[in-house]
This record gives sequence, C-alpha cells and structure tokens, in this order.
Amino acid sequence: MTETNAGHPDLPRDGNANGRNEAVLRESREADNHLISRRKLLAAMGVAGVGIASAGLLGSGAAFAKDKAQALNLQDPNCWAVSVADLRAMTDPDEHFLYYVIDRGKEGLFYYDPADATSTDNVGTVLVSSAGKRFKRVVGEVVDVKWFGAIGDGASHPLSEQFATLESAQAVYRHANALTNEIDWCSIQAAIEYVKTAAVATTRVYIPKGTYLVNQAIRPEVDNIVILGTTGSVISLQFDYIALLVNKTTPPSTKPEAVYNVTVKDLTFTAPNGYGPNNAGIVAFNHCIDLLVDNLRVVGNSALLTSRQRITNGIATSQGTSGVIRNCVVDGVSKPGYYMANGSRDIRVEGCEARNVSGHLGYQPGMGVSGCDRITFVNCISHNNQGAGLQITTDGYPSPGGTPATNVQVIGGQFYDNGGHGIWMGTNVAGQYPRDVQIIGADTSGNKLHGVNISAGRRISIVDHTSKGNGSSGIFVDNGARLVSTVDVINPNVYNNATALTIGGVVIRGAERVTIQGGRVFDDQTTKTQDYGIEIFPDSQSLKPANIRILDVQVFGNVQDYALTTVQGVNVEATSGFYRIRHDGNPEGNLSAPPGSEYTDASTGNKYIKVNGTGNTGWKQLVVVV
Repeated sequence: MTETNAGHPDLPRDGNANGRNEAVLRESREADNHLISRRKLLAAMGVAGVGIASAGLLGSGAAFAKDKAQALNLQDPNCWAVSVADLRAMTDPDEHFLYYVIDRGKEGLFYYDPADATSTDNVGTVLVSSAGKRFKRVVGEVVDVKWFGAIGDGASHPLSEQFATLESAQAVYRHANALTNEIDWCSIQAAIEYVKTAAVATTRVYIPKGTYLVNQAIRPEVDNIVILGTTGSVISLQFDYIALLVNKTTPPSTKPEAVYNVTVKDLTFTAPNGYGPNNAGIVAFNHCIDLLVDNLRVVGNSALLTSRQRITNGIATSQGTSGVIRNCVVDGVSKPGYYMANGSRDIRVEGCEARNVSGHLGYQPGMGVSGCDRITFVNCISHNNQGAGLQITTDGYPSPGGTPATNVQVIGGQFYDNGGHGIWMGTNVAGQYPRDVQIIGADTSGNKLHGVNISAGRRISIVDHTSKGNGSSGIFVDNGARLVSTVDVINPNVYNNATALTIGGVVIRGAERVTIQGGRVFDDQTTKTQDYGIEIFPDSQSLKPANIRILDVQVFGNVQDYALTTVQGVNVEATSGFYRIRHDGNPEGNLSAPPGSEYTDASTGNKYIKVNGTGNTGWKQLVVVV
C-alpha cells in the first residue's frame, strides 16, 4: 500500500497491502473514535464526489494518498490508496474501508463486498483477489474504457499478448471470439456491456485521448447510451468492416430492433490503410431512434479504398433511424460521406462537411439521400468530391418499384468544386423520382458540371440560391427522362457559369410547370462564358417545355440574354405559360413566349402583349389612349 494519510500514522509505508497491514488497519479502525462507515462516506461525497474520484480527476499516486481526506473534503474517510495488484493480493479486506486505485487509467474508488462470492473479475469494475474477495468499483458519471484494459497507444495488442487460450480471454471478455481480437476493441465493448447489464445510474462510456485499434465493430446497442471521447480520441479501423455499428437483432431474426437515444460524440474514426466495409458506413446506424452524432471526424483513404475496390461510406443511416448529425467531418471515403439510406427519417444534418470522396464506381457524391423521408441539411459544406456535392435520389429497395427521397430540405450551405454537380436530383429506378424538395439559401459554385441539376423530381423549390462559376449551367431543369415537373426557382443569383460548355445560366429542357421568378441571371466577366441568361429547349424527342412562367427576372450581360435562336433544329419556345419580362429591344421576331405574356422595352418604356402563337412573332405594342 502506498503512503497512508495523516489519520493513521501508525500504518506502514512500504507500499505492500498484505495481511500484516490489514490487521493493523483493522486494529486502527476499532480504536478510531472518528470512524465513519462506507455508506456514510459515499453519502457525504455525493454523486459529484464519487464521479470525480472514480474518474481519477483528483490525481493519483502518493500526492493523492498523502491527503485524501482534504481532497474529498472529509475529516476521516478511511480511504486508502492502493494499486490493482494490492487489491488482488488482499486476503482479509475490511468492508468498512474504501480503496482508491492509483494505477494510471484505472483510477477510482473500490469497496469490498463480503456478500459476493460469485462475480467474475472483469478487470474494470469487479476485481477478485487471490483469496476470492470481490472488490467493486464505485461508478460515478462515466464508465472509462481504460478500466477494462484499453491501451490506446496506436499499436496492435491482440488478446494473445495477455491470454494463452480463447477460453481464458472469454473469462474476462465474454464477447471475444478470437485471440486475434484487439484488446482495445475488447475493452471498449466490455465497457458497453457493463453499462448494458449492470444496475448503474450512468450510461456514459468514456474513451480518453489515445488511438485505439479495433478489428471488430463497436456495438453500442443500449438505450440512452453515450459514447463520449475528447480531443485526440481516435478509433483506428484495422479490418474490412464497420468501426461502430448499431444493428440490434435477436437471432434467428435479422430484422433490426429499435435502439433509442444513442449518442456518439467527440471522436475520430480513421481507416488509414484502406480498410472499410462494403456498402456500409465506417459508422453505421440501423433503426436507431432519436440518435445524436456530434463532432465526429471520419477519415478514410480514398486512393487505397479505390485500389482495393471497397465501397465505403463515412456515416450511414437506414431502416428507421432518426435524429441529429451535427458538426461532423467526413474525409476521403469511397462512397457518399454522409448517406441517409432507405428508411431513414426525420434526420437533421447540421454544420457538417464532406470532402475528397472518391471511389472506383465513379462520380461518388459527398452527401447522399436515397429512399428517405424528412431529411434536412442545414449549413453543410460538401466540396472536392468525385461526384456531386449532394445527391438526392431513389433507393432500389424494395424491388422493383424502389423508394424515392421525399420531403428533403437543404437550408444554407455550400456545395462547391465538385467533379460532378453541386446538387443533383435524379433516379436510378425507372418511373420513380424524388418529391417535395426545398433548396433555400444554398450556394453551388465552381462545380465541374451544373450547379443544380434536376433530372428527376416533382414539387421542387429553389429559393434565394446562388450558383456561379460552374462548368455547365447554374440551374438545369432537365426532363429528358420525363420525370421532372413543378419546379419553382425564386430569386436566383446565377452568374458567370458555362465555363466549360456553351449553355445558359438557367436552362429548362422539356420540363413542365416551371416558374422562374425574381432574382438575377447575368455575366459580368470581361470574357463572357454564360451563353444565355435563360435558355429553353425541347428534350431529345422534341418534347417542348410547357406551362413555363418567367416573372420579373433581371437578365443582363450574357452572350445572349434570352434564347432567341433555334436549338437542336426546333424552335426555342414553351407551348404554354406566362412571361413578364423587362429587357432592351423590340420582342417581335426576337423573343418566343406563350400567348398573354407581357414585355417592357427598358430602353423606350414601350409595353408589348403576346396576342397569339408560341413562337417569336405575335407581339403587339400596347398603346395607351388618353
């Protein structure tokens, strides 16, 4: 036993808690008029005191042992500093004493339970001495994975380092299934299993600073559990599977069961050697209700994942998962960094970033929504990805009809410098399409293709959107597959696009029920690239746009401000709708528009009405008779 406190000056200071010392302790206790029981001590300390002491926050070693009573604000606590080895060597402990373990990483209070002769030594919260005495940890607000043997030094430590047989390893880590299991994984899972099975008030599992190697999935399948790290807490994936997974099942059924209120926060997950699951996330949640994922970093190696043809997401949800994902970064995976997959619902993704997503399948987006309902992205950033910044599409399950993404909101955020589109809405299921999508106040700029590309979707709103410097158009409404209808573009700020392709700023191809209202579409570059402000043309089968409304849009500075010539050999015109346009020049013979449209010549103030036809003739000047 280490140095004793001032309350018992007669105790030896030789650091050896043997039977002789125990006898002295017992005699001292019997003679001490100030003795308080373990129960009174714990009551005096309260939850906060127990939590501090159990977490080792009061220090360790002789400095703590020298004056524990003052540190805990108790006059005579009968609490002694010991090592784990000291406890394991005790043959006649005293149930009235508390023992403070000072081993680094295992600090905390223990008590002897004379009524227990059966509990298994789990190296963390139950220690069994050579004489069969059970010492129980006093658990405060968190359960520390290092209590259970986690090392966290970034090196591989298989169970075979400490155990000769799997059977002996399973005596401590019941969930172990091979001597090749990493001790770090076994320890983290042991802490989770303790929270899952023990009658303790806390469900908070703490992973201190360090790099912990895992070659099995961490499974926090416990209601109300909190997996909590800190700056520098790293989980390093060392096999081709998921690093952290919620997928609770009861065999033989494989259907996920609901797990409620799981929180995972302040952790980094890395897959530095190209390890990763196929068609799943490094962090994955199935049927996880009211999930909170906060301040995670998920870092892969897209080059190695691609060379190994691993199809790996960063953070993935599916099958009824709901909740909040916020303040996270996913970097360098080979499939969408954030993937809300089939069955996800009511998920808010806020302040998250996806970058450098690239895989052997090609055109992988930074963020993806497929077959989900009520997904909201708020102030997210997605950039330098192989495909789109954000992809909103249809899941192929259940076959053959699939499930569309519905009720998706994108509020604010930036989707830039991607190898595909900034935001893409489409489908990979025949006849199916996303529905009820709102993009509000976002920015799609500098992307290789379109800023926003809608190739499948119904009831789409794009409001207060900025799109600039994209290789193709700023906003492209493309009904080539006959799956686009009812699109509203309100107050767009679209400029200086078409840097790689001759095309307009806003383009409507064969779509119906499209409104463009307010805002600006312009090119202010010295060398202009944006061919038209607003361009309208039919699809590949000569289907012309219908029910097109263009209202009070400022269009200026483009090579040509409105499409005034023919495209693909067919006259550029909408078969129905209404335009209200103010521009320079006479529209007759120059501007195609539906009947009833209104035009004001900004240079003269003359007003015109489209009285017949859908082509560029049939305009009549409005004459005011006084």
